[in-house]
Amino acid sequence: MKIKKETNLWDVMDAFNRKWCIVTLKNGKKVKLYIVDVDYETFGYDMIIYNYTGSNSYGVDDIPFSKIESIELAE
Repeated sequence: MKIKKETNLWDVMDAFNRKWCIVTLKNGKKVKLYIVDVDYETFGYDMIIYNYTGSNSYGVDDIPFSKIESIELAE
């Protein structure tokens, strides 16, 4: 899924929440991570919250949608 300004938070949540994904950042870097949550915080931006363990209850960090080129399910 290509991430654009118009991308709906709930579409990303439905497709990728609690799944292993490959996230391609706008700088070209690809990262395999486990998306724990998709959220809009008081920081004022949509984000994915992730970890590298596959735990459903713990997120290590977040990546704002503005830094993401695309998200796809990992195989």
